[in-house]
Amino acid sequence: MKQLKIAYFNQLGRRELDQAKTKFEEEYPDTEVKLISTGYDEAFEKMADGEADLVIADKRDEKDDLEDDLEREDLAQVGVMAILPKGSYQSGIQMVDKADLSDMTCFIVAKPEEEVAELHLFKDLYQVKSPFIASNSVEEAALLVASGSGYFLINEIAADLLKNDSLQKLFLTDNGAPMRQTIAAFYAEKNQTIAKFNEILKKEY
Repeated sequence: MKQLKIAYFNQLGRRELDQAKTKFEEEYPDTEVKLISTGYDEAFEKMADGEADLVIADKRDEKDDLEDDLEREDLAQVGVMAILPKGSYQSGIQMVDKADLSDMTCFIVAKPEEEVAELHLFKDLYQVKSPFIASNSVEEAALLVASGSGYFLINEIAADLLKNDSLQKLFLTDNGAPMRQTIAAFYAEKNQTIAKFNEILKKEY
């Protein structure tokens, strides 16, 4: 049986990938889709090592060394959300500007080896001015935020999977403009299998 190995950035949420995997395998029963959950940099390392045929991750620097030799297909644009302690803002408010959060601690969800990549995303690309502290997992960050000690950022798809009544979820804006994250597929060489999987996955977002 053929195999399509996909390394995906584990903070994007997995629901859409699982749904695409099911539909793809129904249509192509001779090909098994293997999903590999990784950190951002690790996903591209797996592709470089031949352990993955396709990477699903968010688009960052246009000139990122990791992405230089790869083709990219944008799959979806999703909102970035700030996860705050419940009651931080009155109910009915749906957005918060990043400037309003600069005095609060921002928890970066990253294992030690992923901290540099995630700090670069928030500090340099998102231009967030908050002090940063690393947190090992979304669950740990959620507990810290629920206790009233800061906030963290994830996209709206992953935020939808957070079931915690002690949290408030608000769309993040930059001077009033919604901040967006582009989810993309990266690959060294497009073939029919990759093209078809991307087509199915795009419809799931």
